[in-house]
Amino acid sequence: MGNNDQFEVNTARDALSLLTIKMYNKFGEEALSDIEEVWYKLGLSIGKKMKKSLPENGLAAVGQLFVDSGRKRGTKIDIIELTDQKFHIKGYSCGLGLKGRGREICKAAMGCDRGIFEAAAGVPVKLKIDKTVADNDGFCEVVIEI
Repeated sequence: MGNNDQFEVNTARDALSLLTIKMYNKFGEEALSDIEEVWYKLGLSIGKKMKKSLPENGLAAVGQLFVDSGRKRGTKIDIIELTDQKFHIKGYSCGLGLKGRGREICKAAMGCDRGIFEAAAGVPVKLKIDKTVADNDGFCEVVIEI
């Protein structure tokens, strides 16, 4: 999605991604905290629904469902580590269309994943982005820890 005009919006998440890019382009770093807050709230909503479908809500169960859902959408994801204390994955594309847009916008949008895991696992988590295609790395590497 190098050009906003070429970004196809098929879901509410796609629309939020496009709005994120437009707001960041217009307001820069000033918009990042608001962008992260909105993504986080979306994540909380998704995580609450996810929690209802899980037989258990530990980090490992949430992580496995998260990966399975991504793979069903055709996303290539490798699990590096999956325990109830640590979820470490490697992904090869950005489902939010942020490739090449920068680490800061990625960090803000990843508020969604933090919200998903906090709501579904029922505990606060720490999310760390080691690599991101948004910063032109060859892949994304994310660690979520309790």
